[in-house]
Amino acid sequence: MSSDQNSSAADWVVDGVEGLALWARADRVLPGGGIYLSRSARFAGEGVLPGFVRDAMGCRVVDADGRKYIDFICANGPNLLGYGHPAVQEAFLEQARRPASMNFFSPSMIELAEQLVERHPGQDWAVLAKTGSEVVTLACRVARKATGRSLIVAFNQAYHGSDAELSPWPPPGVPSSRLDDIVRLPWNDAPALEEFCRDHSGKIAGVLFNALDQNSFQPTRFAEPGFVRAIAEAGRKTGAALILDDVRQGFRMNPRGSHHALGIDPDLLCLGKGLGNGYSVSALLGRDALREGARGIMFTSSLHFEQPPMQAAMATLQAYDREDAFGAMTRAGSRLRAGIEAAAVETGHAIDFSGPPAMPTLLFEDDPDHSRGMWFSREAARRGVLIHPGLNGFLCAAHDDESIDEALFAVEEALAATPLPAG
Repeated sequence: MSSDQNSSAADWVVDGVEGLALWARADRVLPGGGIYLSRSARFAGEGVLPGFVRDAMGCRVVDADGRKYIDFICANGPNLLGYGHPAVQEAFLEQARRPASMNFFSPSMIELAEQLVERHPGQDWAVLAKTGSEVVTLACRVARKATGRSLIVAFNQAYHGSDAELSPWPPPGVPSSRLDDIVRLPWNDAPALEEFCRDHSGKIAGVLFNALDQNSFQPTRFAEPGFVRAIAEAGRKTGAALILDDVRQGFRMNPRGSHHALGIDPDLLCLGKGLGNGYSVSALLGRDALREGARGIMFTSSLHFEQPPMQAAMATLQAYDREDAFGAMTRAGSRLRAGIEAAAVETGHAIDFSGPPAMPTLLFEDDPDHSRGMWFSREAARRGVLIHPGLNGFLCAAHDDESIDEALFAVEEALAATPLPAG
């Protein structure tokens, strides 16, 4: 932001006239509550972040009132290379000049499937879809069909999409019988997983896991080596399929997938979010041993076959490698963390900064009701920086030195404006 904008930051309100008008319209026509909750600014607390974004470019977004922000939310993950990346936009628009969906398969579908299989050694086939939720749900179906078993082991609070069966919270409007074949075990508890596998070895179809334990208003926890070994052993000893949900962490923990960061080989790999740099495309990859499990499953949708998002995904993969996007995000995230930690010391705040550089979680210590975190996020937003008070953030490859410098200047001011804990 300019110095003039910074000088008037304290006079801002988070939502301007247009934003408030849009909230009034939304409240009339959207059911609210759990619907779209994690994508709503209200999940951060009332009035903490601007509710509506009209435009974006690179690592910056523009709200409904024309205010610009450096964005560390990145559309909850899809913004991988930078909003409006030229090569991705060109690939999408070139294909969009023709009808998006036509009869039967498209060449784009085969080309993208081939590129994904080549990119992930050990994975032999791919199924393309639109969302991460779809491919995670499909992975569980493939594991069940391939093994002839019903149980899926997952871990407490882990989010695996919007399918009611996989909800980590009691799902309103869903019969309890839908949850009978999902077992939730404690994260990082290798003995609990080993014991369950011993007792139910012949019933487990798959072990569904993320590379990180990332939940709202909680520090990010990495998988401990012994826990990773227990997951690998669960697959080897029980014959269950290992299903890695890499929808969130994919491309941000390792260029070839977060399983390389963990040191584990999944049988089924779920990709989404950043795969199309904001365009709606996802993929399930699998081993040959599970190919027959995937064959014959009825999985289709008219819009699964849209070609423009597939072209965008191929352009995203090429640009990601060509521009060393992983290195750029890692460097920017490391600078951001070091700067925020230094600013916290300077202003007297005790913070908990966790997670990998490209997916950081910032929380305040001694903040049981999260009010100080919300206060800070509101102050940062008023100074042109979006940092979520309860969810992990995301870096994209467009976060350059200039944007990080600007953000850190604003963050130090926001920290200084945030009350210290009483006493």
